Amino acid sequence: MESINLIPSFLPIGISSPPALFVFFLTFTFFLHIIFVNLTLGGSLLLLTSKYISKVYGDNNYNMIAEELGYLNTFNISLTVTTGVAPLLFIQTIYGNFFYTSSVLLSFKWLFVLAAVIFAYYFYYLYKMKPLYIRYSGGKGIIFIVFAALLFLYVAFMLVSNTVLSTHPEAWKEVYLNKRAFFDLPTLLPRYIHFVFAATAFAGLFLMVYSRMKKSFSKELKEKMYSFGKKSFFIVTLAQIPVGIWLLLSHEKEIMMLLMGGSLLGTISFIIALVAAISALVVIMLKKDNIYLLTGIGVAIIIFMVLIRRVIENGYFSKYVNIYNMETNPQWGIFAIFLLLLLAVLGIIGFTLFKINRELKPKNK
Repeated sequence: MESINLIPSFLPIGISSPPALFVFFLTFTFFLHIIFVNLTLGGSLLLLTSKYISKVYGDNNYNMIAEELGYLNTFNISLTVTTGVAPLLFIQTIYGNFFYTSSVLLSFKWLFVLAAVIFAYYFYYLYKMKPLYIRYSGGKGIIFIVFAALLFLYVAFMLVSNTVLSTHPEAWKEVYLNKRAFFDLPTLLPRYIHFVFAATAFAGLFLMVYSRMKKSFSKELKEKMYSFGKKSFFIVTLAQIPVGIWLLLSHEKEIMMLLMGGSLLGTISFIIALVAAISALVVIMLKKDNIYLLTGIGVAIIIFMVLIRRVIENGYFSKYVNIYNMETNPQWGIFAIFLLLLLAVLGIIGFTLFKINRELKPKNK
C-alpha cells in the first residue's frame, strides 16, 4: 500500500517507557483536558445565547448568567491550555509520525491555532475587565465574546481536522498535491459537529450543577440558570442522536464494528455512554435536582466517550503500525519523578475542589 511508504519511521532511540503506559496517560490526561475544553467552548456558546435572550426578552438574569460565564471562562481557558500540554506530548511520542505529517499538511492553518487561542484569551479579558469605553458601551463588549467564540470554533475545527487527517495516511498524497481538501474526509464534519454539540451539552449540565452550588445567587437567578442549563443540555443532547448516527455510519465498516462487538472495550464504552446520556435525559425530565447524580452522569459520559475515541483512533492507526511493538528504552527514574509530581498535582486539585465545594455550601443557621 502506497500510503505506508508515506509514514515516517519511528525514532530509532526507542521510547522511555512501555507503550501501554503512554497510552494510559494519553487517555487519562486527555480526559482532564476535554473537561475544560467543553467548559470553554460550550460556555462561550451559552454565554452568547444568554446575552441574546437577555436582549430580546429584557431579562437581566440572563445577562448575569452571561457575566458569570465570562468570569468563569477566563479560568477555564487557562486550565484548557495547561491540561492540553500533557496529551499533546504523549500523542507526539507514540503517534508522532502520523501527527507531525498531518500538521505539516495543514500548514499555516494549524500554526494559527496558537494565535487563535491567545487572541481569544485576550478578548475574554477585555470582556471581563471592560476597560475604557467598553464599560459604558451599550453592548458591554459582547463583540469580543463573538470573536472569541469564533476563534474557539476554529481551534476545535483544526484539532478535529488534524486528528482525522492523521488517521488517514491514504489521503495525504492527494491533500499534498491539492487534489483533495482535508475537510473532504468523510468523518470530519460529523465528528466536528458532534464535538461542538457535546461541549455545549456539557456546559449546560455544568450550569445546572453550578446554579445549585453557588450560594450567593438569588433564588430567581438560580432557577433561571438551572432552567437555562437544563434546556441547553436537553435540546443539544437530543440533537446529538442523529449526529451520532451520522458519525457512526461515516466510519469504515471495520472501524464501526469496533463499537458493536468487534472490541470489548469499545462495545462496553459505547453502551455505557449511550445509557448514561439517556439516563441524564430521564433524570431531567423527572425534574430530579440531585447535583451529585448529574455530575456523576456527566463525568461518566466524558470518560466513556474518551475511551470510544481511543478505540476508534487505535483502530485506524493499527492498520499501519502496532505501537505496542515499538522499541523501548525504559528510564524508570524519570517516570517515578513524573508519577510523583502528577499525584501531587492531582492532590492539590482535589483539595482545591473540596475547599470550593465547602465554601459553596450554605451554612447551617
